[in-house]
Amino acid sequence: MSSDLGPLYHWSPRSRLGGIKRLGLMPGMRNAHGRVLHGVDEDGEQIRGDDGSVEFRQDSVCFSPTPVRAWNYSHGAWKTTGTFDLWSVVLIPTDEVHILPQWGSTIVEIRVRNRIPKSRLVWVGERTVTA
Repeated sequence: MSSDLGPLYHWSPRSRLGGIKRLGLMPGMRNAHGRVLHGVDEDGEQIRGDDGSVEFRQDSVCFSPTPVRAWNYSHGAWKTTGTFDLWSVVLIPTDEVHILPQWGSTIVEIRVRNRIPKSRLVWVGERTVTA
């Protein structure tokens, strides 16, 4: 049995709009809020074997199967403020797709480890969060 994922959704900060219009969605981009270094966990404790000198860059573009889920697991979770663009894409056979493991039947996140060219993107809408 096989099944298509259908359209997937990704929220990006408005500050990325120019680059997305030129190149599409690119894995490995720097965090929109500046460098993120590893080295400590969420409690501020040193992570064993990680000296904190390596900048984290996501090796994939992250998507969800619905706009709401995409928001909740990205900027909604981080409580980020600003204006954000919602993009939709349909996967093709040459995309390197990784569905993250989870419990239960709900797919939360799909990662694509290749560039999604602008010609494949559909701008769906925007959202502005002030507080």
